[in-house]
Amino acid sequence: MHLLHRLAARPQRYDALFALVTGVLVIGCSWPTQSEQPDRIRLDAAAFALLALGALALVVRRRWAVLASLTTFAVVAVFIGVGYPYGPVFSYVMIAVYSLAAWRDTRWSVPVTAVLIVLYLWLSGWVEKEPDGLLFNLVTTTFWLATPLVTGIAVRMRRLAVEQSAIEERRRHAYEERLRMAQEVHDVVGHSLAVISMNAGAALHVLSRRPDTAPQVEESLRAIRQTSTAALDELRVTLSAFTGACPAPDRPAAGLGLLPELVAATTSERLTVRLTVHGPTRPVRHAVDLAGYRIVQEALTNVLRHAAARQATVEVAYGPHGVALTVADDGRGGAPQPGGSGLDSMRERARALHGVLDAGPLPGGGFRVHADLPYGDTPDPDPLPATLGPREALDPVPGGVA
Repeated sequence: MHLLHRLAARPQRYDALFALVTGVLVIGCSWPTQSEQPDRIRLDAAAFALLALGALALVVRRRWAVLASLTTFAVVAVFIGVGYPYGPVFSYVMIAVYSLAAWRDTRWSVPVTAVLIVLYLWLSGWVEKEPDGLLFNLVTTTFWLATPLVTGIAVRMRRLAVEQSAIEERRRHAYEERLRMAQEVHDVVGHSLAVISMNAGAALHVLSRRPDTAPQVEESLRAIRQTSTAALDELRVTLSAFTGACPAPDRPAAGLGLLPELVAATTSERLTVRLTVHGPTRPVRHAVDLAGYRIVQEALTNVLRHAAARQATVEVAYGPHGVALTVADDGRGGAPQPGGSGLDSMRERARALHGVLDAGPLPGGGFRVHADLPYGDTPDPDPLPATLGPREALDPVPGGVA
């Protein structure tokens, strides 16, 4: 099998070896036909030269399929016209016609095969000079050449379908990777910018009202610096997962274990955030770990941007079959503002893990986001190779060897 794979990777060597084996078989099987057809001329050096020429034509059956078909037919025409016995020599034309149909468009294969059928009918009528056998020759010749033609066309159509399917699959993977990258960048940058904006607003508010409160301003500026630095580190982690070009910073990857840091970074003078964990923590799949963190992160981002809330709560409940996440605030509630993609992004993350996400206003005011993410037993899907870029993802894959 290893030898076949190596030959398949080198079509020219494969065709040369195939032609050699076919030539040996045709020559060897042609020898017994002499005794079965005593009225035909016995094989001599010229006959073996013709058989060798037919095998040689098969070397280029893929590169120059039309030439190979015409050459093998000429070999058969001379071989039969001179008077040598009928036999395996016809397999040369069958293989050449099959290759023509398998590697060339039907605009070439069908007309060339039709011409060969007409020529052979003329040749057989000239050689045998028996008008009564015209119908028989028509049926046998059509079957002899039409069978490899139809088979080759079917193989070509299947190969093209497989190649097209592979192209579509690569395009789908590339699109999903770009979508996932955009989602990650949106979540990382969106939350961090919201925290930075909130702290900058708090610093300006303190300066305008109380110019002598330098410690509070310094605290807000430190929070801005820490948040922006953490955002850049996390963005490098995200981009390195897609390109492989950036080394990962010395900080843990985003996950449920980093929720305390996320809550601490979101808490400020304007917003108090509390984190509550129910049940013993347990390790979960990376996809669940990351999705849970991003859902909480996006929910807190919406609180900062739209809710005008004073308090928010984050609850994480580890159950026997999954983890439940709840983010609630005491803000103005109401329907989400149009134009954003935060809720849609959270729902897509939950749906991708066969989970559910509900979001809506609370009866007494405020807004609540709740997600149930199953642990799942299936492994995380493998990402695309880091070297696969958008252009490569759209390039067709080469076909196999037939």
